[in-house]
Amino acid sequence: MLLNLFSIFLCLCSLSSAARLTISIPSGSPALPNAGTLPSSTHAVLTGPPGIRYDAPLRRDNTFIFPDLGDASYLLAVYSRDYFFPPLRVDVQQAGDDSSKQSIHVWQTFRGNEWGNKGPLFGSGTGELTISIAPSTRKDFYLPRGGFNLVGFLKNPMILMALVSVVFIFGVPYMMDNMDPEMRAEFEEMQKKSPLTGSQGAAGQVQNFDLAGFLAGKSTSTDKGSSESGKKR
Repeated sequence: MLLNLFSIFLCLCSLSSAARLTISIPSGSPALPNAGTLPSSTHAVLTGPPGIRYDAPLRRDNTFIFPDLGDASYLLAVYSRDYFFPPLRVDVQQAGDDSSKQSIHVWQTFRGNEWGNKGPLFGSGTGELTISIAPSTRKDFYLPRGGFNLVGFLKNPMILMALVSVVFIFGVPYMMDNMDPEMRAEFEEMQKKSPLTGSQGAAGQVQNFDLAGFLAGKSTSTDKGSSESGKKR
């Protein structure tokens, strides 16, 4: 009987000295004017060492309560369908002045950084702590459709190539018509000597080549005729 009473007394003492953290969502922030509009699926999660996880649902008074927290360092994350909340670091440890109570410190933390990189202090207390956390921004799943941008349209490489082609098609003939005769003759001479013109001529010869006649033996008959005419002479 005395043993049972002693165990109950120890349990009550541990409960009275356990840390208790309350998270409040205030109204009036720029992203959330009315905290009552938060969906019921909103919840907060405290993730500690491996195997330790606390999940608290949203209460009617827009708070999350985490009772009986053990000594550890936790990551507090609030998950909401419509809003982003900043992550927080929660440190629970024995108070220095009284070992029967625990001290709680809450800082802002940053994902992707070292765990020791702490942000602003949200609050600290002994035994019990209540802090307020407001959403940083509202989730937006739709991008507004952009209007017509003339500068962006002209920066398109295909449009630039088309504009340059149009300038060459309509601008070069006009320049040739208004060019000095001597300069025009010099320009035409340069075009004839250009390797591009020679390649175009070679391409024309290849296109005009009679492959069917060559395979039928026209070239050999022509050679025979030329050889016979040479003998007659």
